[in-house]
Amino acid sequence: MFSKLRINLTLTNVIVFSIIFIIFIMSIFIVMEEIINDQTHQITNMIFSSSGINNTSTKNGHDRHQEHQLRYFYIKSDNTGKIISTSTNLSSENLQLDEILSKALATKKNDGVIELDEEYLHFSKRAIENGTQTFISFVNTHAEHEMLNKLLIVLILAGLGGLCLVFFGSLYMANRSLIPIKEAWKRQKDFVADASHELRTPLSVIETTVDLLAGRKEYTIDSQIKWIENIQTENKRMSKLVSDLLLLARADSEQNSIELKTFSLHSALLEVYIPFEAIALQKGIYLQTFSGDPIDFYGDEAKLKQLAVILVDNAIKYTSSGGSVGMKLKNISDSIEISVFDTGEGISEEHVEKIFQRFFRVDKSRSRKEGSVGLGLSIAEWIVKQHNGHIKVESIKGKGTTFRIFLPKLNL
Repeated sequence: MFSKLRINLTLTNVIVFSIIFIIFIMSIFIVMEEIINDQTHQITNMIFSSSGINNTSTKNGHDRHQEHQLRYFYIKSDNTGKIISTSTNLSSENLQLDEILSKALATKKNDGVIELDEEYLHFSKRAIENGTQTFISFVNTHAEHEMLNKLLIVLILAGLGGLCLVFFGSLYMANRSLIPIKEAWKRQKDFVADASHELRTPLSVIETTVDLLAGRKEYTIDSQIKWIENIQTENKRMSKLVSDLLLLARADSEQNSIELKTFSLHSALLEVYIPFEAIALQKGIYLQTFSGDPIDFYGDEAKLKQLAVILVDNAIKYTSSGGSVGMKLKNISDSIEISVFDTGEGISEEHVEKIFQRFFRVDKSRSRKEGSVGLGLSIAEWIVKQHNGHIKVESIKGKGTTFRIFLPKLNL
């Protein structure tokens, strides 16, 4: 799939740039041709003027054009096509004047080009002496045609060279552009596989337990309460997983908007922090007193409460008996800092950058026992980003972990 996509991206770029190159080359060629034609017309008009057609002495015209007689010249003829006069010192034998004149007179247009012995003669005709004679000025444009041909060859070669560079450049850019697509595709596949696996486990437990209960119809509900509680536990776990998946799916599609309002951030964090005291006490963990400045913040109160729950819950889960967990709120220069810290087992350096990936768990077997599926920190990171903040992790294996959240101060 990615090979085909790479080829399509490369070919699309090459086609687009090819069209641009062709337009560029043709534009330059046409402009140059127009410039040369315009110069040729100016020269023919000058020949008319200096040859006495526009009240200018013919003699002066002869003198002025003697040095250019083979490049610029004129011929006067009568209505029968007989030559009456020409530019000074023109040799009929050398320039084949009769043949040149007959070709010019045979053309119905007043302006045109005659090709003779690989020479290009641009001509312009005018009727004079009340229509009894014809004055034809000629300009040899062979050098200009040669220049245009060389220019066209140079442009074509440059275009082909440019297209080669465009091809390899496009191939390189296509490979580069496919990197995030491949990563997104891999994450999506892993996400689907992990979600399926996590859903399969509680479903299997529920199905097995229901089958077990179905085979014990003679037993009372009280005697089978253990199995019923297992179903409730797995159902709650599955409901939370589905809820988290729905939240992340809406976040990915930008459908999960946040509700902004001004509220006391200190009071909101304290509200979700205090209930963890009982859980910490049950595990033999010391929950430090919450400390922080009284800060009013403009954001989504519910989402920031959810962020605090995720971080404190994780800290307690991965802290052994005798350890401690705490949370602080600081008002610093241009932002607000929320920190959640513990003296737990810590995170190894190679895992620190992966902990925000969906379904990533350092110890999968322990996380499953704790009821974690590895989505909490992904949701936490999303909440922080929705408030234009960033989250930082500091951890030492065996000594503990600190999560620092920096939220920018918004105008109230």
